[in-house]
Amino acid sequence: MGNICVFAKWDLKKKDWRTPVFEEYGRSFAISSYATINNSGDMTNYIISAQGTRVEDHSKNFKTIKESKAHIDNIIKYFENKTGKYSIKYFMMDADSPIIEDAKLLAKYIDNLAILPTTNSINIIGLSKCSAMNFYVPRFFNKVESFEKTNMFNIATPYTGTRLASPQYFYPDILKLITSKVGDNHLAEMIYSKLIDVYEGVSSNSHMDYDIAMPGGISSEKFSVYDKDFIKNIFSTENVQAIKQLNYFQNIITGIDKNTWKEAMATLNFTGLGLCLLDDLFFDNKSDGMVFVEAQREVEKVLDIKSHILKSTHHDTMGIKRAVNEILGLVEDNINETNEKKVFYKKNK
Repeated sequence: MGNICVFAKWDLKKKDWRTPVFEEYGRSFAISSYATINNSGDMTNYIISAQGTRVEDHSKNFKTIKESKAHIDNIIKYFENKTGKYSIKYFMMDADSPIIEDAKLLAKYIDNLAILPTTNSINIIGLSKCSAMNFYVPRFFNKVESFEKTNMFNIATPYTGTRLASPQYFYPDILKLITSKVGDNHLAEMIYSKLIDVYEGVSSNSHMDYDIAMPGGISSEKFSVYDKDFIKNIFSTENVQAIKQLNYFQNIITGIDKNTWKEAMATLNFTGLGLCLLDDLFFDNKSDGMVFVEAQREVEKVLDIKSHILKSTHHDTMGIKRAVNEILGLVEDNINETNEKKVFYKKNK
């Protein structure tokens, strides 16, 4: 069971961080910590999983999270028999803060870990909007140790935004699809309205989701909870230069193919099946169900790198044990290498 530490809540009116009251914990910036696995040594390797979720997605009491809720069980099982000392943590975003503000707080947290003499490495595994956030994080490091000890693994990153976070594009797509299937415009509108209610019921309806919209994907009435510059400036000079100073950076691509559906069926992964349908209906079979593959590749041109490709993998990557083991294999291999400077963008052209 992971113990949740709630750090701060973004105040939309004052545009600053403050101490949250208990009722706000579910939408606050928080990190859940799990028991440290120690199979040898005194130096700790921190594994921080950041999957773009919030506390209320996983916990009712806002105090603890079961390992299975956030797929942390797969990470724990992987490292249980590995040589070394590992501290597993799960990061959750504030629902209302601009994502760049989450990046600043996470950078401060990493600074505090990095300066500990017992810290060997800090390995950030980011998925989706959190991997977009990750691209900003090193820019805000204040400790040289943070650059020296941090390894970053970005999975399914919407570097150019995603259609599913862009109501101005996605909602008309949904209505058009329903109308084509139903025929009756009035009935189609009723079904559409219900589906939008469901969609917005699971959305943050704030910065956490809107900031990764494609340009032009957010209506003017939502501008107060939308940072239009987040995706626009993701490859800013400041971000790119900071990323290049990391100990290690790896871009990981996910994409659906004919075997993804079969695996989701065989394992009864209903989330995976839904993502396969989304890929077919809204992404022209060129995505992982949420992010176009080409959007995930955009960083290759910026850093002149090659990405690691996870075959037959939908967007719910951390829920696929096969994919998790492959990702953690990359993490482990990197930790086990020497502590000499390892610069991915130079050695993996």
